Amino acid sequence: MSIQIKQNSNHFNFIRLFAAFLVFYGHAYIFMGTPIHTFLNHELGVFIFFSISGYLISLSWDRDPSIFRYFKRRALRIFPALAVVVILSIFILGPIMTTWNLKDYFSSQYLWIYFKNITLYISYYLPGVFEHNTVPNAVNGSLWSLPAEFFMYILVVIFGQGKKYTKYIVALAFIVFSSLTVLWARIDPNMLVIYGTDIRQVVITGTFFWAGAFMFHWNFKKYFTFEYFVVITLFLFFVYQWSYIYSIASLFLIPFLVLTFGFSNAHVLLIFNKFDYSYGFYIYAFPVQQSIIYLYPEITPLIFLGSGFIITMIFAALSWHYIEEPMMRFKPKKNK
Repeated sequence: MSIQIKQNSNHFNFIRLFAAFLVFYGHAYIFMGTPIHTFLNHELGVFIFFSISGYLISLSWDRDPSIFRYFKRRALRIFPALAVVVILSIFILGPIMTTWNLKDYFSSQYLWIYFKNITLYISYYLPGVFEHNTVPNAVNGSLWSLPAEFFMYILVVIFGQGKKYTKYIVALAFIVFSSLTVLWARIDPNMLVIYGTDIRQVVITGTFFWAGAFMFHWNFKKYFTFEYFVVITLFLFFVYQWSYIYSIASLFLIPFLVLTFGFSNAHVLLIFNKFDYSYGFYIYAFPVQQSIIYLYPEITPLIFLGSGFIITMIFAALSWHYIEEPMMRFKPKKNK
């Protein structure tokens, strides 16, 4: 099975940017110490990312099941921009924001531990940076999802070795991940950390990834219609009042809605296919917001959101045009 997706006829760039904005928007409430009471929050943004990724990464492997070319594409998409934001955080943001003197800052072992973020071993702490913020000692809390994402990439390859049985393996993966989410990951308050990552979050986000992968392998694209989109949206709004039912139903239905919208015919959104600022927006938003709240702790919510959005979008645009897009030119082509 091979399904082709035309880049100029889908809206995944727009949805990813919207998802990145949701993460930015949800975090803004946390940074200001204000609870958020809407499902349009940072958690939903991450779930949207993983839903799209599950579908498109499965498509990528199905179209070209070369381990070398597959991982080279994934690495070019993730690591160059990640390396830049980590380096900028250590050598620019850190020295400006730290309460330590620069000699102690640069001689601290934690400074060099932060470099491990480039290898997806996530560390949030830089010496003396944001230590008195509402969210203390966290330079870039958004990076936690990257090792979870990359682990799913690895599983795609492993499951893909099943050849004609892959669709059944993926269905089983969704069942296992969703069951673990409901029965363990969402109710156990104790972190289970492996390689610097909370496995509970890997399981939860993995459920949305495998929901997207399931919809690819089982050819759900034929069900991505306006009628189903409306019915399922109304259903989720209705059951939102019962959090337990919503939390279970959303594991499959949110990916369905995301992918349905992605394949829709809203031509006005095709302008977003000229660029993809979502990854840059995602990895820069957290340190930008932390910096603003550190420098201006009495800032009003509206100015905080507005200034944070503009500054983050500038970094995202620079990241795309000068790092991410140029690196995409080195993506390997499938052998004819």
